[in-house]
Amino acid sequence: MEQSPETRSALGEKPTRNDISGASNRFFEEPICRNCGEPLRDKYCHVCGQKKAQRLNSSHLRDEVWEKLRWFEADMAKSAFRVVTKPGAVAREYVLGQRKSHTHPLKLLLAAIVVLLLVIAQVDYLGSQDERLSKAVALVQSWSKWSFSLGILAILVASNIAFWARQGFNFIEHLVLATYAHFVIIVANTINLSPLLLDSTAEIVKSHRFYTGYYMPFVEIGIVFFAFGQFFAIDWRQQWWWPAIGAGLFYLSKEGLFYLYARAVIRIVIAQLS
Repeated sequence: MEQSPETRSALGEKPTRNDISGASNRFFEEPICRNCGEPLRDKYCHVCGQKKAQRLNSSHLRDEVWEKLRWFEADMAKSAFRVVTKPGAVAREYVLGQRKSHTHPLKLLLAAIVVLLLVIAQVDYLGSQDERLSKAVALVQSWSKWSFSLGILAILVASNIAFWARQGFNFIEHLVLATYAHFVIIVANTINLSPLLLDSTAEIVKSHRFYTGYYMPFVEIGIVFFAFGQFFAIDWRQQWWWPAIGAGLFYLSKEGLFYLYARAVIRIVIAQLS
């Protein structure tokens, strides 16, 4: 005699395709985990952790997708805001074990880079009216895809030189600090470019590039200064010069790295244009 779907579920046997189609909604109403087959004690399986399954329909699928996106965006935005206000403190908490409370630093950084690239493309920040120059700029852009990593490298160099022996942080933990701090620098540069989304004529963009060179280095130095102080738990009244030294080393390292990188890119572009 053929057993009913309910009997097979009670015995821990996996349902067949006919069981699912025949049982309809009753199949999903049974207190059985449809992922591992264990009896359910509440809404979640105590063995595999899956939530009690419901029969899929358009509204259910829409709600699931929206819930996932909503919580992802909310968590990302909340974590990003905390990092922007306290990059060093978040990095310190992360390396000391509070991983679930914060978004992975690399995930935040990649998201910030994508947004910055979209803004740069939208305002045509590196564009030119000269056809030959435009070709050169296009080549520079293609060879400069890894230039965003130079800021991280500069922070990493500065933190290791100035704070290597402080509190016993290792290289990877310094890298976490550098990634979070560079995320804030990318956000600051994106905000700096955002007014051009309203008006990005050639003259305005040229003027913006000119003035940016005067104040953005100080903004970036300030971000690194506070990030170092927060991460290494600096007593601001008695030891403020340590993050100041670190920020100065960051500036020198970044200028040196960009100089070397620019020379290498220029040589490659000239060779391709000739």
